[in-house]
Amino acid sequence: MDLTPNDDQSAFVTATIDWCRDTMPLEGARERPANLWDQLEAMGLSRITAPEASGGLALDHATEALVFAELGRFLAPIGLLSSAVANRWFDEPFDGKVALAVTVEEPGPLRVLDPLDSAAVLMLQPGSVRVFDIPDSFTNQRTGERHVTEHRPSLDPSTTQAWQEWTTTAVWTEGDPRPPLHLQLLAAAFAVGCADAARDMAVDYAKVREQFERPIGSFQAIKHMCADMAVRAAVARSQLYYAACALDAADAEMAFHVAAAKRLADQAALDNGRVNIQVHGGIGMTDEAYPHFCLKRAHLLQFVAPADPAALLAG
Repeated sequence: MDLTPNDDQSAFVTATIDWCRDTMPLEGARERPANLWDQLEAMGLSRITAPEASGGLALDHATEALVFAELGRFLAPIGLLSSAVANRWFDEPFDGKVALAVTVEEPGPLRVLDPLDSAAVLMLQPGSVRVFDIPDSFTNQRTGERHVTEHRPSLDPSTTQAWQEWTTTAVWTEGDPRPPLHLQLLAAAFAVGCADAARDMAVDYAKVREQFERPIGSFQAIKHMCADMAVRAAVARSQLYYAACALDAADAEMAFHVAAAKRLADQAALDNGRVNIQVHGGIGMTDEAYPHFCLKRAHLLQFVAPADPAALLAG
């Protein structure tokens, strides 16, 4: 299995990085451009693995994972995860963004991430993914009260959320283990990018922040912290590559490899996010600084297709 990106993949990744740096820098995570989703669609980023018949690029999961890791570095919209999965596995193409539901307890309401201007919502279930419509209002099944769907902030400042009741009008996949693994793989890619962003932010700050007339990056304790961040990010990225190739090959152990990728990526994103704040010292705890963006996104990704302990132990 060759885990080295080819020239086409490298070019795609480079183009994505340049576009993200110009269009949605991490420091602007609170206020994204109003037409951001239209630009993401124009780039084909929500349809990388979707069939050509539905307007997709029909590329492999390995290429998609490479690109999504870079999108995760810039805290790209969470809706990209669910949109990419919906566009790949459902016959009819979705016109616009597909939001992501993270609440799975029936009949309680769904917690929907990135609902603004979404055409539908995708939810992971054991062995399948389901897609629901997004209504403008819903009736609480327990109280009978009618509620207007409101978009509220989430833990992650770059992501809004809303509540929605379950509906019986849904389409779903079943009998194919790949759609749930696809969502888990892309969430792992976002987490890998988040870990990379926290690492780079810490290293850049350690080069310019001075104590005792020396950059703090010259102190052994800070060096070790940054080195550990680099190792965590590299290990998570390596497993992400292997898991993506295993999914492309429909390997018998693909569920284990994808679950391992999610586990390592989530841990790397959380640990690097925390260390990044520590390296920034006093300003790392303030709202106007940017380190908390990475940590909060890492916490949110913990709830998106979490790794199943049974899948990890089965490996």
